Amino acid sequence: MKKKVWKNMILTSMVCCSLLHASRIESEIGIDIGMVATKNSDGSKFKNPTLGLSYQNNTYVLMPRFDLEYVSIKGDKAKSLVKASINGIYELENKTNFLPYLLGGVGYESVQGGVENVFESHPFIQAGGGLKFILENDFKINLEGKMLQVVGGEDEANEVILTAGVRLPLSYKEVKATPPPPIMVRTVVHPSPQIIQVMSPAVKPEPIIEPEPVVKPAPKVMYINNNECSIKIDLPDLDRDGIEDRIDQCPATPCNFTVDAYGCPVKATLKINFATNSSIIEYNSMYKVDNFAKFLLNNKGSIVKIVGHTDNVGTDSNNLALSNRRANAVMQALIMKGVSPARLRAEGKGESVPLTSNESIEGRAMNRRIEAELTYPRGRR
Repeated sequence: MKKKVWKNMILTSMVCCSLLHASRIESEIGIDIGMVATKNSDGSKFKNPTLGLSYQNNTYVLMPRFDLEYVSIKGDKAKSLVKASINGIYELENKTNFLPYLLGGVGYESVQGGVENVFESHPFIQAGGGLKFILENDFKINLEGKMLQVVGGEDEANEVILTAGVRLPLSYKEVKATPPPPIMVRTVVHPSPQIIQVMSPAVKPEPIIEPEPVVKPAPKVMYINNNECSIKIDLPDLDRDGIEDRIDQCPATPCNFTVDAYGCPVKATLKINFATNSSIIEYNSMYKVDNFAKFLLNNKGSIVKIVGHTDNVGTDSNNLALSNRRANAVMQALIMKGVSPARLRAEGKGESVPLTSNESIEGRAMNRRIEAELTYPRGRR
């Protein structure tokens, strides 16, 4: 019986591994081995080996994980345990390759060869935590400890479980990186404002329309100074987002975000620059990515959609592809800064949603943009 169960679980893990792709992961499987202590009243004695398989969905802030475990019992009035459970995983984001997490869940334990009223099948609850070390291509090494409490038995028992294993990416969104082309900088001065066109010699630059020798009105203001927010209300409002501090649930909101009734940001245009026809974030924009990542790490209740937009120069299909690449580039940069992939989505809309007319250089510059849209799952504010 034991050999058959172990063989089936190992074969299942090998089949799952053959389906893997490496990139931004939306789900992962885990393979764990460890030891279980079933007697803990006089100190834990880890003498029962365990093998486990898990499937985790990473598309939520509280990530669901489904576990299947087999425990071989050594001289404790039973032969083996088979456990199935569903758990919630909350990852504690940081800027290192070490990713700590907390877990809690419920399940059912089936006892094979147990003794009635002593060691028998029952539901259970469990809680614990762990640490993942992130390797290349989103592979992870996993260490985990948890406490299990049997529910409903006459002599309710508990277990302590320590495991180590690997986490392997299963489903993913493919993001292709392209090497940076050589660039040259050309400065074209207009009456208002000064526009710097960055062009790659390897691609066809966007056409430059020289202004007529007449005074033009200043273009529509699109960005707000992040370093000095304007005062919007007379009540206490430290981050100056227009929401009183006693109501504000998202402190230190950047100036260029619109916020909801709770003071939590819902949308902003990020001033992130790209070279013409390129999805590589320019060096002078990386500090903006860093600032946005710090904000997300300090305000963890949001799901973030990064949306790329272009002007109308070029074909619809090329612009849509370019906007997708740029949105994915920003998303990957945020992940490198420590933001959990579970919170991030990328989408390109090409030239379909312009902010203003594409008839002028200024208008096209405004339409070439990255937007961040934030939503808040119920109970996560």
